[in-house]
Amino acid sequence: MRITNGSDPVFDKLVTGKDKYLFNLLYRIREDPGSFLATDDSTCIIARSNPNTPVWIWLKHPPVPPVRQEIAAYLSQCLAESGCVNISSCPAYSEDLLREAAMQNHGEYLVNKLLNSYACLSVRPVKTRGRIRYPEPSLKEAMARLITVMYLDAGLGELSSEEALDFAEEKSTSDRLFLWENEQGEIVSMVNIAHCTPEYARLNAVVTDRSHRGKGYGAMLVSHVSQRLLQAGQIPVLYADAGYLPSNALYRKIGYTEQGQVAEQRIICR
Repeated sequence: MRITNGSDPVFDKLVTGKDKYLFNLLYRIREDPGSFLATDDSTCIIARSNPNTPVWIWLKHPPVPPVRQEIAAYLSQCLAESGCVNISSCPAYSEDLLREAAMQNHGEYLVNKLLNSYACLSVRPVKTRGRIRYPEPSLKEAMARLITVMYLDAGLGELSSEEALDFAEEKSTSDRLFLWENEQGEIVSMVNIAHCTPEYARLNAVVTDRSHRGKGYGAMLVSHVSQRLLQAGQIPVLYADAGYLPSNALYRKIGYTEQGQVAEQRIICR
């Protein structure tokens, strides 16, 4: 394994086909100036933005020596620094390695969540009611409310009022956050474009107010934004909690197709 940087062409050489969608977050990590990036040039990429973010591990197949030992050594180093490390990878290729790394470090291996990866190559039309809205200072309260709901839905804990308003303040002039207003003039849904490349646009923070779910507003908003991205030449991609069936059904309904599954995993040293 060798340490490299985000401009290394090996990333585009190795991450191909559906893995471009499944490991789309690698494009974002490559841009971070302080990120850790390593590869064996054929079967493995390790990527991490900073010590507070998950380690992403792309594998062509289950790792074999010496790559297996080098991945384990890097995870041991992370555990020595903080006692805990989060990993995102395909469990079919990585689970045995991660369990072994946990045992070697007297830790515990956990799977936090399975994520389905989606890409949209064409949008299926949906009947719309209401209209799209763009962030502005007068809508900060609605944005704060929706991000609070999203955090609770994702199991990330409850944001304080100050944290939610900080998010709304930051996004109040954003050209990458979109809102949906229903027929009664209420802001009911939100989606954010988290990262863009010339070829892809990754969506996140998809949420609909709990009192307005089941009415199709989330589908209307994501459909509208996805169509706009496709017209600009960018393929919309996103991750969805595999265990939350309504959101997966929403994405499939408007034309997103599943590209694979990645697991959010954790090793904790007790």
